[in-house]
Amino acid sequence: MTIRHRLPATVLSAALALGCVALPDTVSAAPVANLAPSIAATGTDALAGFANSALIQLAAYSMTGSAKALASFDDTRDGVAAEAAKRLGLDPVAMQAAWSEADQEHQAALMAAFAQLGTPYRGYTAIPGVGFDCSGLTSWAWSQAGVSLARQSRSQINNTRVVTRDTAQAGDLVYYPGHVMMYLGIDNAIIHSPNSGRSVEVSFVAKRRTNSARFGDPTT
Repeated sequence: MTIRHRLPATVLSAALALGCVALPDTVSAAPVANLAPSIAATGTDALAGFANSALIQLAAYSMTGSAKALASFDDTRDGVAAEAAKRLGLDPVAMQAAWSEADQEHQAALMAAFAQLGTPYRGYTAIPGVGFDCSGLTSWAWSQAGVSLARQSRSQINNTRVVTRDTAQAGDLVYYPGHVMMYLGIDNAIIHSPNSGRSVEVSFVAKRRTNSARFGDPTT
């Protein structure tokens, strides 16, 4: 998909800070083909609502082929990407490009994960808006794209197609022993459910793990 009418990071950030944003109009999110989002509770982070809206818009496009739904999705996705990049001190345009170049399944899984920003870490849990452990988040997010993953982090990465950081798409899994995350497409940026006392968040692969981290594509 091509980038359309990017929402500047400054605009989205200001709107979030003021609490005066309105989500774009959305239509039914009935499952179609292998894209199967569910209407679920979102995380407490304000950005989660935008990501949930994008997921619904993408489902609408998949079902109807509506150019309006696709344009709405592109705009919302680009706004989420720009804000995520800003939080991490990265280039918003590079983040937007990485997300737009990912295939539809990867984009859906990524938006599902972002829709849970702020949801608390909870061991052995994968309940939207309630709690996730690391593999619970990745398995739930990918299920929204119609892709079934094993529930344990090592099993998840072992059942993916091996890719490198340079060839990985946004949404691919990133793994080191004991922890699984989702790649954001540039640098070592990831979204994950880290550990007890924290919540689903955007971050970076730990520096000591950058050389040993494994990347995998769940779709092949």
